[in-house]
Amino acid sequence: MEVDERVYMASWRWPLLLSVMVLNICLPSLVLSYGILWIHLSTFEVPLWLGLAAPSIFILIYGLTQCWFREAADTWGGKIGYRLMASIGLMIIVFSLFICAFIPSHIQPFVYGIFGGLGSSLISAQVDVVLFETYDSRLGLVRGLCFAGQAVGQSIFPHILHVIIEYYEYSNCYIILAGIMLQTLPAIMLLKVHEDRKSSYFSRYKELSQTFTVYSNDSMDNYYGTELKLHNLSKKCWKSPADDNLHRFEEFDDDDDCINYTTTPPPSPEEKRRNIFGVEILPEIPEESEESDADVEIQTGSNNKRLSLVIKRLSIIGDNFDGCIINQFRKDSHRNSDSNDKDPQIEVVYETIAPITDIHTEKLLNTFSFRCQAAYTNMKRKLWIPSYRIYRMKRRFSYLMYNINDTFFKPLTRSLTCGKFYPVLLLIFIKLTLTGVGIVLMPMIGLQVWPKIAMIENNFLMSLYGFTWICFLVFTPWLAQTPKRNFKYIVLCGLIVTTCACFVLAEASSYDSFSIGCVIAGFGYGVITSCWETTAQDFVGARNWPKIHSTLETVSAVLQALFVVGLIFVLQKEDRSGLQFSMFILGIIIAMCTFVWFVITSVYFYKSKVKSFSFRRKWWF
Repeated sequence: MEVDERVYMASWRWPLLLSVMVLNICLPSLVLSYGILWIHLSTFEVPLWLGLAAPSIFILIYGLTQCWFREAADTWGGKIGYRLMASIGLMIIVFSLFICAFIPSHIQPFVYGIFGGLGSSLISAQVDVVLFETYDSRLGLVRGLCFAGQAVGQSIFPHILHVIIEYYEYSNCYIILAGIMLQTLPAIMLLKVHEDRKSSYFSRYKELSQTFTVYSNDSMDNYYGTELKLHNLSKKCWKSPADDNLHRFEEFDDDDDCINYTTTPPPSPEEKRRNIFGVEILPEIPEESEESDADVEIQTGSNNKRLSLVIKRLSIIGDNFDGCIINQFRKDSHRNSDSNDKDPQIEVVYETIAPITDIHTEKLLNTFSFRCQAAYTNMKRKLWIPSYRIYRMKRRFSYLMYNINDTFFKPLTRSLTCGKFYPVLLLIFIKLTLTGVGIVLMPMIGLQVWPKIAMIENNFLMSLYGFTWICFLVFTPWLAQTPKRNFKYIVLCGLIVTTCACFVLAEASSYDSFSIGCVIAGFGYGVITSCWETTAQDFVGARNWPKIHSTLETVSAVLQALFVVGLIFVLQKEDRSGLQFSMFILGIIIAMCTFVWFVITSVYFYKSKVKSFSFRRKWWF
């Protein structure tokens, strides 16, 4: 870290932290609270599977574009780059919500999912970059606060959406929701990286920035160090030490006498030289000449004589050159009178040769054969030599294909050869499935319990889901201090709790069982959401994580979309019991993931704890 950050510690930058909290409260609620919109959408005789498709498309577009936007965020950054791109993403979200108010009900989920996922991905990429550059030393704690903001949004937005739909009807609720999302624009305007506090350890030009921070002389004025102080050479007098102002002390009066004390400046690196024995070699001082003035005058006179001789010789050579030039003649211009000349002269008379005039040229270009040949040449040129526009289109297409290859196919082939890729992929798939399927199915399942509960109580249970999530996030400071190698145990506990919650919700038939399932599910979802990324980084390794991160996002989003397609066949029966059966299938898949990570944690615990303990015990005896 920089010297300023090490001494004074990095500031919290409360406006930026507040803006990030506001964005995490509002934007993720588009998916986390979509179940309330799905309940009212089903009253318009829209199939249940169509409502489930909206969050799935949202997550799919988000996963496919997040890796692109995250890589491009470095080039978009700057003074207004992050805020500009985040504002564009917000405008896409607001525009999509505004369109949903005027289109048919069976098209709304597709518009909601495609444009909402695109805009949210664009905003999330800018927020992640700003947080990474600003809170590099407190990144775990800040991310915990962001998850707390999502939990708060999960608790508040179901009630907000219910009130909006009750007062303004379902078709107009999208306009009000767009206005609520538009209020996050001031928070986006605060997304700015402080250039003075920008971390040099996480930038693209890491080595250059570290070298600059080591050799910067301004920040080391008040600290001890081994760096050589640089002096202002404009104050240094090179003629006499008495006139030197570089090392001059302040003047003081002593017995009415003003004395100036100076010190001789240290020699510069150019002045100080040493021989092979370590002895300093003083700079050479030119000695004065001992010749008299008379000798100097004699020497100058001899030089003038030599110069006059050289000038005379040059003038003679010039006269000779003039004579050669005047006396020369051309051999081909004079006839040789000698009759024995063997080279006869040939005269060429231009009487029968007529040059091509403009009239003959015009007749030649207007002939039919010339026109046919010109047309054929132009056609051949257009076919075999395309224009620059076609060349530019081909070049852009090839650039796009190379970019797709570097973003998707090349990391995919590299990740499939890594054995640790598959357990992490299963863990991320479970997290996305709980977000796009589990949370969305819960409000619909709440309408099936007996006795039937009111809509307000159903929203209260969704708030209870977010409240238990917040209860786990109270331990965020403890998680920030926990070693990364222990996060896999916490994730395993979250998977076990979530598996139990899915089976409870699949068999819920009363208000009490449904409320217990919501509480358990909220706690398990909070554990998985808060700890999956740290667990994946530690399990894969610090070197392999950047290589497979984008692959994990894209492949897990595609798998989640395929899983939803499979659930659509279950919901095609138009039977409400299909919702609970879908939750039962989700519980089975989470149980499989729990078993895999139980094996992983057991092997790790044996290698790190049991085996090392038995080895130490042998040395004791």
